[in-house]
Amino acid sequence: MQAQNSPLIVVYHEDCIDGAASAWIIAKAHSAENPDLQGKVTYIPYTHADKGVAEDKIRASLSSNAKVYFVDITPEKYFLDELISFAGSIHILDHHQSAVARLDGYKNTPKLEILLDPAAASASKMIWQHFFPKEKAPAVIDLINLMDGGSAGLKTPQDFAAAALVDSQDIRTTERAFKTLHGLAKLSFNDMAKKGKHIAADQEAKIDKLLENAPLVKLQLLPETDPVDVPIVNADIRHFGRAISERLVDLGKKNGVNAAFIWSMQKNGAVSMSIRTDGNPDASKIAEHLCKTMGATGGGHKDAAAVHFSSLFEFARHMPIKAAKPADIKPGQPKYA
Repeated sequence: MQAQNSPLIVVYHEDCIDGAASAWIIAKAHSAENPDLQGKVTYIPYTHADKGVAEDKIRASLSSNAKVYFVDITPEKYFLDELISFAGSIHILDHHQSAVARLDGYKNTPKLEILLDPAAASASKMIWQHFFPKEKAPAVIDLINLMDGGSAGLKTPQDFAAAALVDSQDIRTTERAFKTLHGLAKLSFNDMAKKGKHIAADQEAKIDKLLENAPLVKLQLLPETDPVDVPIVNADIRHFGRAISERLVDLGKKNGVNAAFIWSMQKNGAVSMSIRTDGNPDASKIAEHLCKTMGATGGGHKDAAAVHFSSLFEFARHMPIKAAKPADIKPGQPKYA
C-alpha cells in the first residue's frame, strides 16, 4: 500500500487498534479507502520504540506537496522541524498527554495543523468527530473509545467480551488492519460482545497464570519520592486483552504502590514496558520521570503509559528485578513468590 512521492502520507501508532482505526478514518475522510486510490497513499506504522525506521520511511515517501498526517502518535521535535521544511502540510491529531509536552512551543500555521485533546479517551473517536461531526460513528469506534489507554471505560462483562474480540483481530499490517476494521464496522456492540465472550474467558485464565508469581522491581516512580517495590511481569501486553490493565492496577494496589509494569522484547531488540495505574500516581508522569532518569523514550495517559529502552542491557541495568520474599508480603497481598 506504500507509494513513493505520495501526496498523502498517513503515519499511525503501530500495532494499536486506536492508531489503526485513526488511519482508517483518515483514509475514509480522503476517499482513500477506494482500492483505485490506495496506490496514491502511503501508510506508515510508527512507534517510539522503533522511530528511526518509521522516520526513514517518511523521508523516502516525502515530496514538496505531500500532506502528512500523524494520528494517535506525535513526532519528536527534531523530526517535525525537518518535515516542516520539506512537506506541503503536516497534521498532528493525538490525544496522549505526552504529546502536549512534546509539541510545546508549536502553534497552528497554514502549514502545520495541531489537534491535541488529552481529555479524549481515544484518538479515533476524536478524529471521527473532527471529520464526520454529523455522522454517527460505527459501534467499533465507540468501543475503541472505551478500550483505549487503561481501558477505564470498560465496565461490564459484555464490554470486556466485545473488547476481547477486537483485540483478537490481526492488525499487524495496514492491509490487515483496514480489512479488520471494515468487518468490525458492520457489527453492532451486541454482535461483538457475543463473538468475544469465549475469548475474554480465555484471556482471564492466562492473566491469572501470568500474575500469580509476579516479581518486583525497586525504583523511584516520581521525582522526590522514596523508591518502592513495583510488581513487574514479562509478557506481551497485547496477548492478554483489555482485562490485563485492570488486573495490573489491582496488583499494584495490593502491593501498596498503586502501579504495576509489564515488559517485553520488541523485534528490533528494544524493550517496551507498559505502566498501569488508576491515575494516582499519574502513569504519564511516571513515564516522563523514567525517560529523564533512565534514558528511555515514551509517554501516555494518566492511567496508562509506556516507555521504551534501546536494548535488553539498558532495561536490565535500570530495572533490577527481584523475586518477592514471603516476608515482603503483607496480609491481603497476593503471593508473588
